[in-house]
Amino acid sequence: MFLWLALHLSLAWGAALPQAESAPGPIPQHLAPFQLDGRSKPGYGGHGGGARQPVNIDLSVWKRGQTELQWYGDISIGSPPKTFKLIFDTGASLMLIAHKNSTTCGSHVLYDPSQSSTFSEQPGYKLEVTFGSQGGGTTSTPEVQGANCTVVTDTVRMAGQGARSEFLVCDNYSSGLRDQPPDGIFGLGSTPYALPSPGFSFSFVSDRGKGPRGRAGVLTLGGTDRSQYIPSTLKKIPLNWPLSESRWRWVVDVRGARIGGFTLTNSTDAVTLVDTGGAIIITPDKETTQQLYGRMSDQIVPLDDQGAWGAPCHVLDRVVRDVTFTVGSAQQNVDAVVKKEYINVGEYAGKPGICQGVFTDPARVAREPINGRPAWILGSPWLRSYYTVWNGEDRTLGFATLSHRDKR
Repeated sequence: MFLWLALHLSLAWGAALPQAESAPGPIPQHLAPFQLDGRSKPGYGGHGGGARQPVNIDLSVWKRGQTELQWYGDISIGSPPKTFKLIFDTGASLMLIAHKNSTTCGSHVLYDPSQSSTFSEQPGYKLEVTFGSQGGGTTSTPEVQGANCTVVTDTVRMAGQGARSEFLVCDNYSSGLRDQPPDGIFGLGSTPYALPSPGFSFSFVSDRGKGPRGRAGVLTLGGTDRSQYIPSTLKKIPLNWPLSESRWRWVVDVRGARIGGFTLTNSTDAVTLVDTGGAIIITPDKETTQQLYGRMSDQIVPLDDQGAWGAPCHVLDRVVRDVTFTVGSAQQNVDAVVKKEYINVGEYAGKPGICQGVFTDPARVAREPINGRPAWILGSPWLRSYYTVWNGEDRTLGFATLSHRDKR
């Protein structure tokens, strides 16, 4: 297949957050510029006044064959503004783009500070960002993924709103970042460091019939778009806030994962990171992956030593089954399904006729750092069947029925 770049900012459960070479105390993560309550940050560009209506950003999708991997949209940076295509990633808390001097950033749009009248080199400290082994592709790589970056400030515009914002400008991309079509990352982590008043919603459903170009999905900032879902079906669950806050991510409790009537081991008292930047699903350990695929077919076997599993394509298409995750608290929970049509992610590179499954082993046994419970990473194959509503202020994640079907 291709390199499975990570967009989790060292999120491997228990991994360290990025360290600055010279930062006076905790690293400020004001790297997303909008309060996401319908207005930009106060005191800039005349937009710091009253609340505005929610705004939509049309999304494009990065695909390999028929497999949809990551959703991204346009962000403008600098004065005059220059447009970058950034992945909207709830598994990251950073905004990250490539510097003009980069020699390892492929064909990406590059940021040139000298061309922006609103650029500031402050705060100016260095960050070496290391990513985990999960992310936008479908196969992992033993190569360390990351970027060498500097924190700077400039004007960032999104959906017609502008604000002064700190973000990362990187002069070195690892292969995973270099080889992806989008230019960088727009992190949508759960904490107020990234989103002072988080509130946004996603629909990952292709809507080709609307507009001159159509769209592959919609990100709504500052609320929801009621045309995208059936409001009466919206059900919210609480975040696991100690883990969400400590990881700067969206983490919820897992109360069970089922195939048919069978409940998987390591799923009844577990947690999961909920990650729009992940194209596949990471189980807590190899034993769980083996048990899961064993409920489908003994012909689904490991394909490499990086965690991928698969089978002959015709077999995988025939035997796959829905996998249902019950997430939330005892009082507030929801059943959300990885539908069987999203389990085959396509042919595995170098193995003609062999297709890969969406469930993959972690690089190492994954346990959350507070109580040691099994830890999953549930990505877009799980989320895409629903309209999802994200609110870090209320500390909730909502699921609703889409108003139109995926046309994949």
